[in-house]
Amino acid sequence: MRYPALALLFYLVNFSASACSFFTGGLFQPTLERWEQHPGPSQINEGAEGEYWESVPAPVVSNIEISRANYKGNNSCSDSGVITLEVSLPNISTYDISEFGVYFHVVSGELPDMIFPNIPLSGIPKEDTLRFVFPWFDQHPRKQKPLNLVVEARFISNGLDLGSATTFSIEQNDG
Repeated sequence: MRYPALALLFYLVNFSASACSFFTGGLFQPTLERWEQHPGPSQINEGAEGEYWESVPAPVVSNIEISRANYKGNNSCSDSGVITLEVSLPNISTYDISEFGVYFHVVSGELPDMIFPNIPLSGIPKEDTLRFVFPWFDQHPRKQKPLNLVVEARFISNGLDLGSATTFSIEQNDG
């Protein structure tokens, strides 16, 4: 007799419970198998100049978007800042984006929180790009400092081969 009353009580009590959630991709988990390099220009054509094996390319970083916390409304994510960006391979690369994870490293600038983890990430695959979402607990707009970061991105292969770095800026000056 107590259990139906308890169920009725839960049914009648209406409460809102929500949590902020971002799908950010995941951690890059290398297979550690020998990475199969693709032939470079001098292997394909004996007279061509260039590498014998195509090395891990430097990533192309694009579509950088920044949104800052606004603390307005009844939104569970209103205290979060978010940086979204896309990473792709250079047009001349013969590799597939799924062969790599990406490691991000802040070269300069003041971080409001640990936005970029110190591990390689897999991102969210989208056609021939990887999309990355970096949320952080942001301060109230009155206390926010503009973002002015210089960041390096590097591809890392399943065999833990690191590519050259691409340096890009994340700038947001409108507070």
